[in-house]
Amino acid sequence: MSVVSTLRRALRLPRPIARYALLLLCVLVAALGALAIFVFHDVSRLKEQIALSDQRLARQELAEMLARLDGEAKGAAEALMQWDEARQQLENPAYYAYWRSARALSAGMLPDTLDAVDLYDASGRKLPASSAGEAVMPGSIDPGNLQPFLGHEYGHDHLYFFYPFYQDAGRTRLIGYAGFKFDLLRHIAQQRKFRYLDLASIRVAAREGERIPLHAVATSLQFRSVPNPETRALAGLVARSFYEIGAVIAVISLIGYLALVSVVTKPLRRLADHIEAMGHGHGEMLDESYRGVVAVAELEKVRQSLNDYQRQLDDMHVSLEGKNQELWTLAHRDPLTGIFNRRAFDDDWNAGRRAQHGAGVEVAFLLFDCDHFKAINDTYGHQAGDQVLQGLAQSLHGALRTGDRLYRLGGDEFATVLFDTDVERARQVAERCVEQVRHHDFALYGVKEPVRISVGIAHLADAADDALKLLHRQADLAMYYAKRPGQGKIAVYTPEMGAGQDALVSNAETSAIYEAMADPDRLEMHYQPVLSLQTSRIEYYEALVRIRGGYGLIMPGSIFPVVELRGLETEFDLAVLERVRRDLEGGRIPAGAGVSLNVSGPGIVNARVNDKLMQYAPLLSAYKLVLEVTETSLITQIAQASANLNRLRKEGFTIALDDFGSGYSSLRYLASMPVDLVKFDISMVRSLEESGRQALFVEDLARMIKDAGYRLVAEGIETEALLQRVTTLGFSHAQGFHIGRPAPLPA
Repeated sequence: MSVVSTLRRALRLPRPIARYALLLLCVLVAALGALAIFVFHDVSRLKEQIALSDQRLARQELAEMLARLDGEAKGAAEALMQWDEARQQLENPAYYAYWRSARALSAGMLPDTLDAVDLYDASGRKLPASSAGEAVMPGSIDPGNLQPFLGHEYGHDHLYFFYPFYQDAGRTRLIGYAGFKFDLLRHIAQQRKFRYLDLASIRVAAREGERIPLHAVATSLQFRSVPNPETRALAGLVARSFYEIGAVIAVISLIGYLALVSVVTKPLRRLADHIEAMGHGHGEMLDESYRGVVAVAELEKVRQSLNDYQRQLDDMHVSLEGKNQELWTLAHRDPLTGIFNRRAFDDDWNAGRRAQHGAGVEVAFLLFDCDHFKAINDTYGHQAGDQVLQGLAQSLHGALRTGDRLYRLGGDEFATVLFDTDVERARQVAERCVEQVRHHDFALYGVKEPVRISVGIAHLADAADDALKLLHRQADLAMYYAKRPGQGKIAVYTPEMGAGQDALVSNAETSAIYEAMADPDRLEMHYQPVLSLQTSRIEYYEALVRIRGGYGLIMPGSIFPVVELRGLETEFDLAVLERVRRDLEGGRIPAGAGVSLNVSGPGIVNARVNDKLMQYAPLLSAYKLVLEVTETSLITQIAQASANLNRLRKEGFTIALDDFGSGYSSLRYLASMPVDLVKFDISMVRSLEESGRQALFVEDLARMIKDAGYRLVAEGIETEALLQRVTTLGFSHAQGFHIGRPAPLPA
């Protein structure tokens, strides 16, 4: 074997690339070392000078920003003194809590940079009724010292400004003071005009609770500066210095390149080509032909790693399609019911609209909601509630047409979208869904009451891309309309339904309701007589609430949607009970008669409502007091409700179960609750005027309940014939327009 052959074989053995670069590194270090010392000295000196200049200019920017903030506060004070609503609060602070939380910062009269605003009376005390959770202002101020200051409180830094508030333009009549609060760091962060100041570095050097006068705030801030235009000089110096370095490096790099081209470049190019091929899905195993004349140990390891990676990619590609399908399912399926979720709902709507190529399309939106699902959840537990949702999904999915998709939008709300469908076909689908749910055996989950759904249908003959929100809102209104008694559980949206919801958003009516809860004298009670069929005399009166508004009487149909929507049942019950108590003490109820009181479901288990009812105890010796509770309110917290009713019954109250037959409960609840009177719902009473199975059923039900020891009250008596009918059936009391309409009683 020749010497040349032996040497060539030795050179092909893999060696670390560091050995090949070591010679070049030694040459570069010697050359760069001397030049770096010279450049470092000049650059360091220039940086120090520029840093001092940047600090000075940045602090000047801070001072200018604080001056502008002071001007904004003065401008806000001037605007506030010109605002009639603000002057009204100082003169009559009755609605100050509402004004401060809902009007002060949102009416557009004050700068949107304000964090809080408060008014103080002439003695410096803050006006009362500030809501909990809002930005806190000092409870009082010193009128003799209104200098602005910075306060460090609970880790936040706020600027406080206080100004005198004058009634007249001549500023001769002082009626109070105005206070403003700015979050300093948030206000600084909103500025976009700083040139030298690093906003993210600003900190306040203050202790907890410390107050710093405004003129000293700038000197109390800690910050860093950002490079200013003078840094260009430094960049130029560095560039010139490194041009020289670059020239040296270029020469050395050329020598290094020529030396290493056969060692590194050719193998790396081969590796790069292989990686690119892998990126396009054409990669194969990399053999030893990539090597150059001289082998490198690191590149050999790279080759082996790439081959291993290629094998892993091949394995991953096999299962990638299945994983993608699994991820899609997780993202678009409801984990509880297995049907499609809201994300799939939005995607399918967009896909359906794209399939129509932007043209208008006839579409029906069906919204399904489980009646009294919260009551089921509270009574039987969340596990049973989940099983009910699964049963509903199964029933609804089975009732839809082939190809239709069912979506769970959240909670107990389901929906489907039917393209190219008219109202009649949409109603047929809804009827199948209602019937399918009716026949599902929910007793398998331990639920003993019937589970029913209500369906709202919204239809558009020419739906545009943005029609989904409109359809959803219309179907929502129709669904709530379908929940009303006598609506058959299915309702198609009409414009009248939308108009019927005006009470939910009417500021005038909502304000009247809130005012009536604050002052029960604003309530107007109408009393409808209840006739004793045994004595043919008026035995007591049912108290029915109205509110006298600016445009006439506000009726219960407009009152209770607002009360229920905002969760005000307990507060409204307390106001009504107080108003009726005053009527009793004022002698409006005839002597020897009585009054029946309606209490909501949340109210009957509320301690404050029960305490208010106990205030009626002294009146029980002079009046018959009947407490009416709807059967739907008894399904939740039934133990607490029973205990409270038993306590009231022992005091002398008569307990009546209202609207029997229209709610959710069964005879089991009637048997378990402390009830004296059972008030048959108006729909059941009116069925007695017809002939058929429903009338026979009501007759038998009335006899059975009467034989069980309960007294019966018939609502909705509007004819003499119907009065005679319920008398014959054994009803003990009756009320309705034939006997007397609700009306105020004179003192």
